Amino acid sequence: MPTRLSFISHARTEAQRLGRFALDEPPEPKSLEKTALIASALKKPVRILCAPEARTLQTAQALGGEIEIIPELEDYDAGDWKGHSLADLQQNIPQTLADWINHPDQAPPGGESVQALCARVAAWLDTFREEGHFAVVTHPFVIRAAILHALKASTASFNLIDIEPLAVVDLRFNDRWRLRF
Repeated sequence: MPTRLSFISHARTEAQRLGRFALDEPPEPKSLEKTALIASALKKPVRILCAPEARTLQTAQALGGEIEIIPELEDYDAGDWKGHSLADLQQNIPQTLADWINHPDQAPPGGESVQALCARVAAWLDTFREEGHFAVVTHPFVIRAAILHALKASTASFNLIDIEPLAVVDLRFNDRWRLRF
């Protein structure tokens, strides 16, 4: 039996709505209510794998079922940029922001690079070999990294992928990862 990972982006947060790097905040209640639609559309997964932050845990709890916290699925570490909006960074440090956007090996002060995030997620995917269907509740950045790994795409493509709140992306493993729609 192959492995099926249904990656689910957490419910919308205030940070997403305002275009800022997240702190560990809960999802917005209206967005969390929509999680029931995803739960009914998913065939019952073996279990729910979840990033450790409040917004992912609350989204996973709304799906119902057994939850296992996976540290490798934690959100991108934006370092000193946590809580800051992209608009503020664009106004105050435009060249530093542009360098970060255009160079996946660049990290915000005190944070991790996109390249490091992609390596973290790829390492987890490469070692995950349990069979069955799993719901994976995590963050848009982590889902982007998983897609790039499945497609064997360059980290230069990272910012070309948009993941909306509560989006579902399926990856299947049967000798290699495949993206399935």
